[in-house]
Amino acid sequence: MRFPLARRDRAFLAVLAVLALVVAACGGDDDETASSSASASASATASASGSASASASASEPADEEAGDAAGVTYPRTVEHPLGTTELAEEPVAILPLFGELLGEQLIALGIEPIGALPYMSALPASSETYGLEALYDVEPIGSGFEPNLELIAALQPDLIISDDQFFASVYEPLTQIAPTYTLDLFTDDWKTNFRLVADVVGRSQRAEEVIAEYDARVADLAPDVEALFGGQRVALVQQSLPDGGTGDGGVDGARIYGRDTNPGRFLADLGIDVWEPADPGGSEIAPSTYAVSFEVIPTIDADAIIYLIEDSFMATRETIEAEPLWASTAAAEADDFYFLDFGAQVRLGGPLHKFVAMDAVAALLAGEDLGGVVAAPAPEVPETDDGPTTVLDVGADSGVTLLSQFTSFSPGLAEAVNGPGPVTVFLVSDEALGAMQAEQPDLAAALQSDFGLLDEVLQYHAVVDAALSAEDLAAVTEVMTALGEPITVEVVDGAVVLNGGQATVVAADLQADNGIGHVIDGILIPPSRAAELGG
Repeated sequence: MRFPLARRDRAFLAVLAVLALVVAACGGDDDETASSSASASASATASASGSASASASASEPADEEAGDAAGVTYPRTVEHPLGTTELAEEPVAILPLFGELLGEQLIALGIEPIGALPYMSALPASSETYGLEALYDVEPIGSGFEPNLELIAALQPDLIISDDQFFASVYEPLTQIAPTYTLDLFTDDWKTNFRLVADVVGRSQRAEEVIAEYDARVADLAPDVEALFGGQRVALVQQSLPDGGTGDGGVDGARIYGRDTNPGRFLADLGIDVWEPADPGGSEIAPSTYAVSFEVIPTIDADAIIYLIEDSFMATRETIEAEPLWASTAAAEADDFYFLDFGAQVRLGGPLHKFVAMDAVAALLAGEDLGGVVAAPAPEVPETDDGPTTVLDVGADSGVTLLSQFTSFSPGLAEAVNGPGPVTVFLVSDEALGAMQAEQPDLAAALQSDFGLLDEVLQYHAVVDAALSAEDLAAVTEVMTALGEPITVEVVDGAVVLNGGQATVVAADLQADNGIGHVIDGILIPPSRAAELGG
């Protein structure tokens, strides 16, 4: 079996981490940047797909396109899944709760969001090509899935756009701040949602132009897609993190995306026949989405496999190459096994991320040696042996590898463990995380389903502005965490015990350039969450 050679990609912090660190940007300098990005887009896409005009148009903001709303009169009433919304006048200051999904749609319509709730996936290197870097230049209005109503009110939005499922509980409070429109982000296809958003903001004409550009690029790629994948059934998969870390109900194996999913629809648009399990049984965790255990992997009888990887959220390329069961699949034995390095962009992205995805497909079809299907290559970064180490780096040598997979869900922890320090991090061992699935299933389920809670718990494992040794810890009775809640400390039989026995330090004083790590054998629960989580 042959896997395509890997190209070392630049590691990105997840959008969740990055967006939480930036502030709103606007004015003439930003207009110049957008214009420069549009110019770069035309040449980059021309070489990848021969569709320079589509790229340039998609990446340029629709300059002063308020005229698109000329056929819309105000006041107007719009209906949506959670109710009816009255718009007294054309909205100008628009706040999308989901940055990556709804914020991207506004950018494609030529509208700069005034803020957004950061999501959990990483932006690819080619984001600048299509103006997606504007997702960095917004005010964060919360983290995980928890919007901060005070921050939202301070931005004085004319219109809030929200998902009808994840934020149903805050819909009424949001309506007290500004007119609020909801839509089904995770069931409807991106074109349906894009048209709905365009209608409510009065940019329907622009939406049809972007969709036409998308369709034109699909048509450009179709002949070469047919040449490579014609007549093949293609499975789109990702490998779950150990112990079901992708939230697949604890299944340790793979997730398969079928025809009625965002990635499945994307491949179908390109003319690819998407494979699904013939007898999924009880593995369907969402419509056309399947979580299967490792022993099922050899039964994936698709002719080709496209595997999604993403450093911030999914199992890495090295992980998949190290799992021998993949080598026994029919696709791998036939050398029809490809890697996509923009997993979340295909799963969740709107129109602009689809252009990024098509750039990657175009590169593969052009025969470029990009290590399988990957996003546009990032600049090469020379490797050195003497670069600064982080606490997570040294933790990896002591049985702490899974924790790094979750830092993208927490701006506070990501900033602490990746910054210059000093910082002290209580590193939950892989063994402890695995035991949590079996011994504390309610806690595991809560952390997997509530990213706001996960963010709090992760921040509770870091002490910022201090590198505390085991000796330092033994001399105090509590330490204050990045979350703003204390951890109690005591010494029992020579061991440092935290929070009255929630965890014990099993490997102390892991020295890094930005601080000190201590490996612990349990999960620390913030006092404010102890009652509901049984801590």
